[in-house]
Amino acid sequence: MSFVRVPRRARYWIGSLLGLAVSGAHASAPWVPTGDLTARHHIETLQTQGCLNGLTLSWPMSWAAVMKAARQAQSQLPEAQAQACESSTHYQYLKAGHDAARANARGVSVTLGGANQEPLFTAYDTQAEDTFTGQTALYATGEHWSGRLAVSYADGERDDQHLRFDDSYIAAVMGNWQLGVGAVDRWWGPGWQSSLALSNNARPVPGVWLSRHLLTAPESPWLRWIGPWDLQILAGQLEHDRAVPDAKLLGARFVFKPLDSLQIGLSRLAQWGGEGRPQDLGAFWDAVIGKDNGETTGFDEDDDPSNQVAGFDFRYSFSPWNTPMGLYGQFMGEDEAGGLPSKLSSLAGLDLVTGMGQGSQRWFVETTETVAGSWISERRYNAMYEHSTYQSGFRYHGRNLATTWEGDARAVTLGIQQYFRSNVTVALHLTQATLNQDGVIRANVPEDGYQVLQSIEEQDVALAEFRVTHPLLGGSLHWLLSASDDPIVTPFEERERWTAGAQWTRDFAW
Repeated sequence: MSFVRVPRRARYWIGSLLGLAVSGAHASAPWVPTGDLTARHHIETLQTQGCLNGLTLSWPMSWAAVMKAARQAQSQLPEAQAQACESSTHYQYLKAGHDAARANARGVSVTLGGANQEPLFTAYDTQAEDTFTGQTALYATGEHWSGRLAVSYADGERDDQHLRFDDSYIAAVMGNWQLGVGAVDRWWGPGWQSSLALSNNARPVPGVWLSRHLLTAPESPWLRWIGPWDLQILAGQLEHDRAVPDAKLLGARFVFKPLDSLQIGLSRLAQWGGEGRPQDLGAFWDAVIGKDNGETTGFDEDDDPSNQVAGFDFRYSFSPWNTPMGLYGQFMGEDEAGGLPSKLSSLAGLDLVTGMGQGSQRWFVETTETVAGSWISERRYNAMYEHSTYQSGFRYHGRNLATTWEGDARAVTLGIQQYFRSNVTVALHLTQATLNQDGVIRANVPEDGYQVLQSIEEQDVALAEFRVTHPLLGGSLHWLLSASDDPIVTPFEERERWTAGAQWTRDFAW
């Protein structure tokens, strides 16, 4: 029997974490952050029950938008049904979170975490990023603005950028639009285990963004059918140590709800510019209109102005036998044909909520296929998230900006999440996956670049993840224990079969 080897520094910091004795406060962000699994569960359940008329395909989501969507839905329900919505544990959890966010308008947040090795796979949840991470953040929120200055130190062997400013931002609300600058985790898609667009698998990319604040429906009778809608536009700066140094990340996402039970999302992402690449208005316009498909759009081979992926996703919610359920899917194209995404990869899932015992449970099954063309068309290996010019691919500091499974993978996950009324969450995810099906790593890593976290060969692997979140010392403690039946070998190292980590966060408001 082999035991997890925890580095001395990690043991020291985890021990110090558990030895703290302080009182605490609650979350302070003006939005429900990406990775807040419990809040997302309650929001999604209320949405399916008809107690919330909003959108749940893009995160983070402002608290103001969440509460307005709940009030709007309940105002249109019969009185008895509206009272049932308001008295439910799902709504009470969100109301408490919203009230805490408003009350804790300024303060400092402290995070300490560590693991025996950098976790390879992620999910929609919070977890330690590396062998040791520590962060101190000052935050403040006004009537029309919010800001956070976060300074982190991460001690890991693969990513040598130890001093970081991830999770820092300043944002302002102008009318019904939010304009911000900073590095904020985003999740574009309906999946619980992974996303084919943006996810929290990689560190957040610093940049600027514009998005709607309250996700209301158009007032025009010609456009009212769209229902609640959201538009997000972002421009980010990727790292220097990559095949095309200082390349830019562009993104746009439009989500709407034409039916009470149906949400639809449209996403587009592009890598553009960078050292040695055209960055004038002409090249930018070519990227915007999608004129970047090699010889078919008038460019020489390997001379495309950008590397793009685009696609759509959906979630259909229904409640047979008073059991909230959701059918969801996501499709992203690596190429374009006839003005539409082609060579699609795919994600599909089904989830349901039960209310057994003291709390609620979410069950889901989710399958992902990241081979380009795995949906309908011819399969193309070594294509999804890769490019002949932007040879580091859709990655940031070596981690895929989208799916945790990387390209050319197939994965099926069965998940069960238990949400206790005592604010304790327990999640178990079991996955059977085939990684790197063609056995090739196409990404070009420069001498000082960050190694790609992808299996170096085709490998069938069984995975188990066990996560626990609970209150501790006035904050929240997140535990992670994951295991694979065989070691996974990446270009960086042969990994331990077991990964164990913890991360504790607490806000001190004043």
